[in-house]
Amino acid sequence: MNRLGWAVTAAAAVVLVCGGGPFAVSFPQRSSFLADQERQACSLFARSSPFGEVTSCIDLGRRTPPISGPGHVFLLLETAQGPTVVRIDYEGTDKQQFTASAVEVPTYESPGISHETGERLKTSVDSRGGLKTKPWAVYPVPS
Repeated sequence: MNRLGWAVTAAAAVVLVCGGGPFAVSFPQRSSFLADQERQACSLFARSSPFGEVTSCIDLGRRTPPISGPGHVFLLLETAQGPTVVRIDYEGTDKQQFTASAVEVPTYESPGISHETGERLKTSVDSRGGLKTKPWAVYPVPS
């Protein structure tokens, strides 16, 4: 094969990998699932949370990893024990039934918050004795 043949083959391989790669790891489907779940994420905390009654919930955004897992939704909750940021982790989105668990995250992992809100979060975490790092189930709702 001459140089032109090798160049055409290499270019075709690059197009195939770059163009088909995201579909091979289901990125569009996972991202779409996460966008749907992001709209409903606050309703998972409508009743209560480990921090007491939730008075306000603000969606901070989502992250869909390029290769593994469906991703995360971040929420800022105003609760009876003060503000907190939680990350909801989704699993099993390739099935009809999925699970979601939440964990409190530190300020530096909290996307899109102001410096003042960050300071309020730090004070709230300190007053509770630290982050709640053990995940808890939010969907399906534990009985």
